Amino acid sequence: MNSKTFIAFLLTFTASLFGQEDNAESTTETLEEIAVEGASIPELDLSRSSILTKEQVEDRQIDNLVDLSGLTPNLHINANGIQSYGDIISIRGIANTQLFGAPGVQLYVDGVPQADVSSYNSTIYDVDSIEILRGPQGYHYGKGVTGGAINIKTQAPGKEQSNKISASYGTFDSQKYNLTSKGPMSDGFSYSMAIRRALSDGYLNNSSGADNTSETWHGALKFYVDKGNGTNISFGANFETNELGAQPLVMNNPSNFYARSANFDEYTEIDRNQQFLTFENDLGDYRLFSVTNRNDWSMNPNRLDLDMSSASISTSVILQDHTEWTQELRLESEEGSELDWILGAFYADSEIQGDGTRWFVFQYPEAFFGPNHYNNSTERTQYTLESENLGLFASIGNDLSDKTSFQLGLRHDSFDKAMLRNKRALTPGYSDPYNNPPSFDLNASDVTNTNSLSKSFSSFSPSLLLAHRFNDGLTGTARVTYAEKPGGFSAYSGIAAVSPFVEEETMAYELSILFIPSESWGVNLTAYLNDIENYQFELPDPTGTSTDYYVANADEVTAKGIEIEGFVKPTESVTLSVAYGLCDSEYDKFTGSGLVGQQVSFVPKQTLALSAIYQLDNGVYGQIGTKTIGDTHYWNYQGTNATDKIDSYTLLDANVGYDFNSWEVSIFGLNLTDEEYYTSKVSNLKAFTPNGAAPGIAGSPRVIGLSVSREF
Repeated sequence: MNSKTFIAFLLTFTASLFGQEDNAESTTETLEEIAVEGASIPELDLSRSSILTKEQVEDRQIDNLVDLSGLTPNLHINANGIQSYGDIISIRGIANTQLFGAPGVQLYVDGVPQADVSSYNSTIYDVDSIEILRGPQGYHYGKGVTGGAINIKTQAPGKEQSNKISASYGTFDSQKYNLTSKGPMSDGFSYSMAIRRALSDGYLNNSSGADNTSETWHGALKFYVDKGNGTNISFGANFETNELGAQPLVMNNPSNFYARSANFDEYTEIDRNQQFLTFENDLGDYRLFSVTNRNDWSMNPNRLDLDMSSASISTSVILQDHTEWTQELRLESEEGSELDWILGAFYADSEIQGDGTRWFVFQYPEAFFGPNHYNNSTERTQYTLESENLGLFASIGNDLSDKTSFQLGLRHDSFDKAMLRNKRALTPGYSDPYNNPPSFDLNASDVTNTNSLSKSFSSFSPSLLLAHRFNDGLTGTARVTYAEKPGGFSAYSGIAAVSPFVEEETMAYELSILFIPSESWGVNLTAYLNDIENYQFELPDPTGTSTDYYVANADEVTAKGIEIEGFVKPTESVTLSVAYGLCDSEYDKFTGSGLVGQQVSFVPKQTLALSAIYQLDNGVYGQIGTKTIGDTHYWNYQGTNATDKIDSYTLLDANVGYDFNSWEVSIFGLNLTDEEYYTSKVSNLKAFTPNGAAPGIAGSPRVIGLSVSREF
């Protein structure tokens, strides 16, 4: 932490604040908790964070977490094509690693924390609003993260019974069926229920093996108890089951972008269930909150043809189970109190059990051995990762004057982490490649490397925010935060010195100006700087001589940029919006690598979202929007693979509908220009491709569909 920079930053901004005239009629703006009631402005609640309303979610056909990528400044989701497994979610250059690191961006549903990024519930339905908070979080609630948070708020029951059914059909035989029901059951007791069924034939052109078909079920049931004396209880559960065909991993072959040829039927099965209990009690001068949560996620299995061809067979089979328990207790001051304060504690107990087998197969010459004779070499890695986290957090805010306020946040976290890993090189031998990979007895003689590692991590994270209202339409804020992401262990490495990785330390600076002179237009301009030490990201083995894959720490990384969010309402019926993010992220120092001066892996240079929405009095509505994701790199350790990147691309979507009585009909189009683009590149599979180029996860081509719903 650079103390001179910190002090200069505060002095400069404070001087500018107190150089303004006071306005006795103004009110002080303070941060609010993560639970939101929606946006007062149709497009954005610019005073706090980006918010997507229920209407925006429906109009832009936001059905999955990856659909949020690029819709708000500097939010990017590097999608792996298997629900959330292996995804990388970044905000302002800070992200999780694919497999073994802690989240940089935390997902909440109705204020309840979800588990690991790979086990996030990626399907979005029954949504009231989605809030995106950028910058370090964790001084007001639950888990502490350094990049930001996404809170999905579902629709709560009202005073009257409400039911809705909807169905949609589109290109690739894609189908979605939804049923929601909510309302009172008795005095002070209500419920909400949502069920979704989705199917698709997929868009791959696989000459052999399965296409990327999908069949999924999702459901949620929640009960609400209002005791009428300030005591509110909610409890419930949700589940999902996913039966997926081939992962949309394709060669770097623009002449036939969606072509694939696998020797066998690839598939993935994922099941997830969650149970939760929340409690709120008004104790007079303060309120008590409790959030109890359990997540159980299982992938059994994910089966992938590594070489993506019929020439030979190199197979990956991954099984993984993740269970996490969390408990949060929080005391808060009453709304409208002169002193705004929060005091809380958070506990999490997590266990991940993984079993990964990689089967490398080589064909014997047919002239000597006849057809279909192979030699195989197999590696199997079994591991258990355990983590316990105890966090204590507090914040206090107050007015310094009629126009100026401050908020101080403090957080302390302790982590106990452990890994037990067996990596085995199994005896080569003949096997029929068209059957499932053989089962192996894990005999002691097979063990080539066994690790049992444990380590404790602790961190103290302070944050200071100043806010000043210059006039009724202009507010400025400044925030300085120091935050840490814990270290841990990489299971897919047999090198004792490489398996552990250390804490990531972030010094975050932020300046923001909010200008809303009228209800017709407004803009929020933010400049930020993240100075990061020991930046965590995953790399294949730098020597290229093994199949190791692990989390590395880059010595120093800087991510800086701007964010612009704005809206204009030229008429009462039309709203135009823009969301632009620039992230200049760079490896400043990385001892031993060739990455110094290069753009940080997995983080796009910029994001841009444009939208025009109209709502006519006769029930006709519609929207047209674009989103652009900038250049994104996928570096090796040496920094010699500059071509392993996703070039900037733009997607166009539109929707037109008619709302009459209790019926709603709409026609929608996604990727209307039929852009060919990747959502991720996999540079560590280059050795398996005939042309030596990194394969990628293909994004969806053009989809046209019809949606019908009825509310009763």
